[in-house]
Amino acid sequence: MLLAERQTLILEQLNRKGRVYAADLAAQLQVSEDTIRRDLNKLGELKMLRRVHGGALPLQYDVPDYADRLENLDTNKQKLAEAALAYIQPGQTVLINSGSTCRYMAKALPKDITLTVVTACPLIACELTKHDKIEVIMIGGIFFKPALRCVGTTATEMIRRMRFDVCFMGLCALHPERGFSAKYMEEADIMRVSIEQADKTVVIGRADRLGVVAGHQVVAANELDVLITDNQANGDMVNALREQSITVVTV
Repeated sequence: MLLAERQTLILEQLNRKGRVYAADLAAQLQVSEDTIRRDLNKLGELKMLRRVHGGALPLQYDVPDYADRLENLDTNKQKLAEAALAYIQPGQTVLINSGSTCRYMAKALPKDITLTVVTACPLIACELTKHDKIEVIMIGGIFFKPALRCVGTTATEMIRRMRFDVCFMGLCALHPERGFSAKYMEEADIMRVSIEQADKTVVIGRADRLGVVAGHQVVAANELDVLITDNQANGDMVNALREQSITVVTV
């Protein structure tokens, strides 16, 4: 087996399983553990995986803070956000999470739709000021500047007293085995509670955020309902997520 073929198989195993062990890979590929360790070290240097003792884990995805993305127009995110509107019906109560993709979604909401929108992000609330038929409920609490949203006990307790028809969240990192994860613990806590209170959760994000993990798990992958991503998504990754009972929509 050629070096490139072996390393491709290692990455495929990592994407599927969420962790690989050098001993298992050596037995599976019929090479020495030293050979596998060299492969893992090289893939680690290339930033294609995260090397750990005995094997490897997916990369920890480090998405830029929300404030750093405000000035950058992203037409791909706009397209994904607009696709999410298909999951909204008039009269619903929906939660729109923080993040640039969610802000694009708020911008795209029809002016004549009747909704109740709950959000912990003041920027999203401000986007809805000209929507006369949308009632906006702001979640309060400690203002967490990196994510431009409110977090903490006050925020989570407010959310626990509500029910949502649909919860919409931007995507930081999603792995079929290691779940849906976020950059900050404060974000992960409030996102987890939001999903618990929602009848359906729709996650929106680019394909480069699939198969990776961030520092703090929100929920297992099978607790999500719908993923909206771009058509560059890897077919094997899409199938692995569908095996977790997620409806994957590519646009």
